[in-house]
Amino acid sequence: MKNNKRLDGKNMCLSLTKKLEIDMRSFCRDKGIESESELVRQAIASYIYTDYKDETLKLQGLKLVQEKVTELRDMLEITFSYIQIMHKDNLAYHPDIDTHFAEAAFNSANNRYSKLFNVFQDSLKNNPPLFERLLHKYYTEESDGQT
Repeated sequence: MKNNKRLDGKNMCLSLTKKLEIDMRSFCRDKGIESESELVRQAIASYIYTDYKDETLKLQGLKLVQEKVTELRDMLEITFSYIQIMHKDNLAYHPDIDTHFAEAAFNSANNRYSKLFNVFQDSLKNNPPLFERLLHKYYTEESDGQT
């Protein structure tokens, strides 16, 4: 292999075995690479930047996963809020009645909703930890947003 000048002006010498030199020439010819020097530059660059590319791909993958988790979290929050509102609405719905009774019916619905929701929370405490973590996270974020 030819001696090349290094960036600091000194000669750079690289020793190769005869078999490696023959393999390099053959590889360069087969792949259309101009010279053995170009092959060495490509090999070194590939060796150096492989880890960088792998890490970049991993980080991009993690970013996509994070986006999907955030999307799922938002969907769960929306669904949970929707179920709460629907249930409250179902308990509070009454056909046209006297205003005095409507107020009492609304208060009754709110009380029944509170009781039902407390029973629901208690039942989740006896279920797998996933539900408890979801509720804990939901109420922690909700209370953090109110302070």
